[in-house]
Amino acid sequence: MSRNGEWATSQSRSFKRLALPHNGYREGVPGVEVGSIVVLDRQAWRVLEIKEKPEDLWPADYEAAWQKVVSRWIEREAARAAGELTPWGTPLSAQAEPVRSEWYYRPVNVALQHVDKPKSKPRHVVTAPAYEWQTLPEHFVVCRLCHELPPCRHAETEDTVNREMEKAERLMAIPRGACLGCGETITSRMKAIRFPGPNLWRPDWGKDSAVFHARSREECSTAVWKYERQWKAQGLNVLNPRLPEGEQSSSGEGDRAA
Repeated sequence: MSRNGEWATSQSRSFKRLALPHNGYREGVPGVEVGSIVVLDRQAWRVLEIKEKPEDLWPADYEAAWQKVVSRWIEREAARAAGELTPWGTPLSAQAEPVRSEWYYRPVNVALQHVDKPKSKPRHVVTAPAYEWQTLPEHFVVCRLCHELPPCRHAETEDTVNREMEKAERLMAIPRGACLGCGETITSRMKAIRFPGPNLWRPDWGKDSAVFHARSREECSTAVWKYERQWKAQGLNVLNPRLPEGEQSSSGEGDRAA
C-alpha cells in the first residue's frame, strides 16, 4: 500500500493531520493527538508530545519557505495595486496577509516513542501541521521475523521476485516473432512496431526481433510503452545506425511484420 508515493501499512486506511489549529484542514475533524499511534519508518510509534516550534527557532528550510510565501504575497499585492489583471481579464482580488503562526506548513516538534519499547528514548521529529500521518488502532500486527508493519521489506521483496518470475515465464512462453505484449501471432496483414537493436526481453531471439502489435489493445500498447522506455534508457534509439535521423523512436508509424 502506498500514499502519495510513500510506503504505508496495508492494515490501516486512516490518515490524519495533527490536532492543531490552522493545519490546513477543515475544523472539527479528529486529528493526531497525544496518545495516538502513528506510522513512521515502517514502525508503530506512540505520540508523546506535540509542540509548536518558537518562531526564532524555526529550521532554515522552514524559514526560507515561509519567506517565499511572504514574497509571493507582496508581489501579488504590488501587481494588484498596479492594476494588473488575471489571465481571464478580471482584476486581481485582495488576499489577506499571511500570518506566520497560522501557516499550515510551519514547523512543529512531535515526540514519539516506539510502541513496543515504552522505556526507550523518545524520537523527536520536526514536521508541519499539514502533513498527514497514517494512524493505527491499539490492536495491530507486525511481521514476526523483522518486526515491521506489513507489508514488510521481506514480503515486498518476495512479491517482486514472484512477479518477475511470472513475467519471465510468460515471456519465455511466447513463440518467436509473436507480439511481446499479448503473445499472439502478428500476421502479414497486421501493422507492427519493431524495435531495432538487441531484444531486451527475449535476447535469445536475436537483434531487431522485439515486435509488438501496433494497436490500441491494452496488453499491446502498454507493453510498447514499457519497452520503449527501457529501450530509450539504454540509448538504443540513438545508437541504432539503420534508422535515418529523426526516426529513432519506435512510436511513429508501425512497419509490416516480417
